[in-house]
This record gives sequence, C-alpha cells and structure tokens, in this order.
Amino acid sequence: MTPNISNDMLETPATISGQLLMKLETLVEYFRGNAGELIWNVIVVAVILLLAKLALYLISLGTKSTMQKQKYHRSEKQGKRIDTMMTLLRSAARYVIYFIALLLILRQFNLFESMKGLVVTAGIGSLAIGFGAQNLVKDVVTGFFMMFENQFSVGDYIKTEEFEGTVEATAVRVTYLRTFKGEQVIIPNGTISRVVNYSRGDNVASITVSTPYEADTRKMIQLIERAVTLYASENTDVIKEPPVVQGITSFGSSTVDIGVICKVHSMKQWQVERGMRLAVKEMLDRNDIDYPYPRIITMDYAPPKELALDQLAEETQQQKDAATEIPEWANVEDD
Repeated sequence: MTPNISNDMLETPATISGQLLMKLETLVEYFRGNAGELIWNVIVVAVILLLAKLALYLISLGTKSTMQKQKYHRSEKQGKRIDTMMTLLRSAARYVIYFIALLLILRQFNLFESMKGLVVTAGIGSLAIGFGAQNLVKDVVTGFFMMFENQFSVGDYIKTEEFEGTVEATAVRVTYLRTFKGEQVIIPNGTISRVVNYSRGDNVASITVSTPYEADTRKMIQLIERAVTLYASENTDVIKEPPVVQGITSFGSSTVDIGVICKVHSMKQWQVERGMRLAVKEMLDRNDIDYPYPRIITMDYAPPKELALDQLAEETQQQKDAATEIPEWANVEDD
C-alpha cells in the first residue's frame, strides 16, 4: 500500500537552503502583489505618529502657557497647585495618546482583531498579567491620590524615606526630585509611603551651643541671648518670632549644651541656623571665651604595696577561723 503524499510535500525542497529560497521568493511575490497596500499602510502609520507628536506638542505648549500666566499665580500656593496639575495632565495625555496611536496602527495592519482575541483568550485579569502589572497599577493609583490630596506640589521641598529635594515635576507613575547636589532622582509613586513637606507652613530653626564646664553658665546664656537677639533684629525678613534661649538642654562628656530655637518663615530654617551660629561664635570671640574640647587627665601609676608572706598567712587563717566558728546558741541542747 503506497502512502498518500500531498503535492506541497513533493514541491517543498529537501535542503534547508532550498526551503529558505522558496520562502524568500514567496515573500517577494507577496510584496509585488501588495506593494500599493503596503506603501499606503506605511503612509498611514507615519501620519498617525505625526499626529500623535503634534497632539503632544500642542498639549505641552498649552500646559506651559498656563503655567506662565500670571492670573493663575496670584499666590504661591495657587501657582504650585496649577504647575502640579499641568505636569500631571501632560503625563496622563502622553500615555493616552500613545495608547490610541498603537491601537490605530494595529487596526491599520488588521492586527487589532487578532490582538483583541488574544487578550480575551488570555484574560485581562489573569494571574500573570495581574502580578506583572501590580507595581504599575500601584504607582498610578498612588500618584493620583497624592495629587488629589495635595500632599506636595511642584516647587515644594520634600523628604521621603530615602531622598530629599525640590519637586521638579509630577507624573502619573513617577515623581521627579532635584537634590541639593543637582542630581535628579526619579521616584516611583508606589514606593512613597510618607512625605515630609518643608514648604508648608512656618518652620523652626534650632541650634545647640556647646560651652565649657569651666565657664559661668549664666553669663554664657546672656551672651548667647544677646547674640541671637541682635541677629534677629537685623534679619526680620526671614524671622517670624524672636529667638528663645531654652537654657541647658544636656550635659556632655566635656560640654554644657545650651539650646536656641526660633520660629522662621517657610524654608528659611537652614539660613537662620547658620546665621545664629555665626553670631554666637563672634560674640564668644569678642568676650575671649574658648570653646570646649575633650580633656584627658593622666596620673602616675602607683603599684599596690606588697604584703609580707607571714602577714598574708595570718590574715588567711583568721578568715578560715571566722568561717568555721560555731555560734554559742548552736551548742545548747534541747530541754
């Protein structure tokens, strides 16, 4: 009995090079027969991408114009809020436009129905997609909550668990910080669990002045108070309330620590702290008061006197007798 062999199997070359050559010829014939349609699809894809770029450019231009208008920045708080919402809108629009452009391109090549069937088969809520996208969903949801709750705005100086800096921009998924060193830090919103916002409300400048134990502490407090009061009178633009000398806050190994606090305007605490330290240092220098430093006292070693052997033996015997001595009441017999 002869096996049934199809015509395709008879026409397929036996060698690998022959099969590749046949596939290449088929591909060339396909391009020849559908060249017009393929060129049209490429043109449509290029137009879609250009329209997406144009839409992003117009949105960026519109948000930038809004952020520069004076009527939306009548107060610092309002201006920061507008800037934050504009950067968030720009980020969300970028995701939406790219997603729509991708769907249009897939539909142009008749791949949309195939992709839709694949997604339905796999299931959007399947376990693999769920685990793979959970961090992305967490970042997006956390970002929206932070923006709607107005936890911080563009231009605020904040501190998270690991980073500290000025907020440059807020996006749907990440937040951009600029540190003191000029480094840009990109933080996923889902990793931000707590935020310290230094730009909201007034701040407190706090310094500790270490003084020597040998100095007159009451006089030191008077000099420190005079120095910080003079500094506050010369810098009323950054200081909200006069400085307060708290007195002795702790005793160190070689210092008596005196604390000073001062209520200042927002984001001025570091400037005031540096200024008060310099004012106190200059005041102590003018009064010839030295700063404390660790002191070490050395003493000559005095070896213990050696006891004579007979004296040591006598003391040992006395200790043994005392330990074995029986109290008198223990020898009294019971009646």
